[in-house]
Amino acid sequence: MTKYLSITVVLSTCIVMAGLAQQKTLGSAIVKSKTSITFPDNNNNRGGGDNGDGDFGGRPSGMESKSTIYYRGDQIKTYNESDFGNNTVIIDKKTGRTTTLIQAMGKKTAYYSTEEEREAMEERMRKRMDSIRQARGESADNTSRQQRPQDVEVVQTGETKKIAGFTCKKAIIKSKTRQGEVNETIVWYCPDLKRPEGYPVNFGTGGGRGFAGAMAGRAGNNFGGLDKIDGFIMGIEVSRPNGYKMETEVTDLQVDPQIADKVFEIPKGYDIKPISEMEGQFRGRGSFRSGSPGGGNN
Repeated sequence: MTKYLSITVVLSTCIVMAGLAQQKTLGSAIVKSKTSITFPDNNNNRGGGDNGDGDFGGRPSGMESKSTIYYRGDQIKTYNESDFGNNTVIIDKKTGRTTTLIQAMGKKTAYYSTEEEREAMEERMRKRMDSIRQARGESADNTSRQQRPQDVEVVQTGETKKIAGFTCKKAIIKSKTRQGEVNETIVWYCPDLKRPEGYPVNFGTGGGRGFAGAMAGRAGNNFGGLDKIDGFIMGIEVSRPNGYKMETEVTDLQVDPQIADKVFEIPKGYDIKPISEMEGQFRGRGSFRSGSPGGGNN
């Protein structure tokens, strides 16, 4: 009897441990993060990436921003604030509509779009950038800034640290530039939590979510390979030879909180226009990704 009892206890313990080891997929989340960017010493230099597309002439030497993401299934809201202005992106996947609200230099700007409209707009801008590259004597690149899958390698380091109370692992994403050089991106992630379907993999750092995201995107950092990380990303560190640096880290993570409907409501006081009327404002910026929280990495 004692023998059978011991076996039962062991099996029960194994089952409990196995359950604890399984990843928890977030049903909802509130994620706060902070980002700091240091630009190259030469303000006339182009961005920190490998493409030479982002011209930051006249920009400051660095910037900081804070972001908050509210995720609840088919609804996502990203709020980003910095010294340069505030940016809010609200996505409703059921309607397929994205609304972007911008407060900068005392002005309020807002526009809405569908996925098809954004893709068509990005294609037009890509063609314009290809024309600019060709005029410079460079070759057009249809892959834009995203690394091809075979160019990305994830290396586990075995290092761990606590971020916002969660034990996180360190991985290094190695990706090749169009010139064949290898860039490294340090990623800290929580292996116990799984990013839910549709959650922005960059959590506000790239793909144009807010000013920090826009600057990171224009610098060529769209963080290809983040979708290969098996866990919830809690921190990203980027450093380039020209002096460009970017560090972003989660400061607070609420797992499965109750999020009120009013969080996703469009605030009053904005004259919201279709994206087609705003396109001229984004010409010459290389790409347009505001309102696309996943960028190309989801």
